[in-house]
Amino acid sequence: MEFNWLTFSFEIVNFLVLVWLLHRLLYRPVLAMIQRRRDEIADQARAAEAQQAEAEQRKAEYDRRLEDWAGERTQARRELDEELERERQRRLQALEAELADRRRREETLASRQAEQAREAAETAALTLAGRFAARLLGAAAGPDVQARLVRLLVAEVGALPAQRRAALGEALGSAAAPLQVTSAYPLDDAQRAELAQALAALTGGSAPAMSYAEDPVLLAGVRLQIGAWQLGANLQDELQAFTELAPTDD
Repeated sequence: MEFNWLTFSFEIVNFLVLVWLLHRLLYRPVLAMIQRRRDEIADQARAAEAQQAEAEQRKAEYDRRLEDWAGERTQARRELDEELERERQRRLQALEAELADRRRREETLASRQAEQAREAAETAALTLAGRFAARLLGAAAGPDVQARLVRLLVAEVGALPAQRRAALGEALGSAAAPLQVTSAYPLDDAQRAELAQALAALTGGSAPAMSYAEDPVLLAGVRLQIGAWQLGANLQDELQAFTELAPTDD
């Protein structure tokens, strides 16, 4: 078989034309399509990266928000615990103050009741003592006891302070009615004279007019009524003063 250069040349030309056609009609569009696909893939990758970055950013923001919420919950819980503790302390202090006030009231009431019981006991004791003394003095009272009481009254009148002596002398001098002298037993002349002399010393002159009366309630002794003034040395007044020592409620 002989080699034909013409055929060979024609084949080469055909091959070159085919290559040109492939390059023109197929290779370049394929390359363009591949490039577009690459660009699309790159765009999609960039979009995916952007989405991934956005997702990561959102996740980070969500994590930060969760941390913030956790911190806020912790802070709120701490504040709530502190508020509950303050409220507990306040109520505890109020309860302690109420208990202390109640204890003070109870102690005051107990003290008052004890004081009242003591005063009642003292009153009862003084009453009994007064009754006993009244019975004892009533049994022992007599003219001789009265005589000693009259001398005691005369001595007391002589020992009065100057101011009181002056006031009694003025009352005696201005009295319109006779001086009332009451005794448990009748006074003899000597006793009346002693009283008159003591009263005359108050007025600085003569003895005042005196009227006499007996009252067995006095038990023994005398009582002088000089206007608003009253002088006495008798068992009844002493017993009354003794019983009045009992404490009274305010």
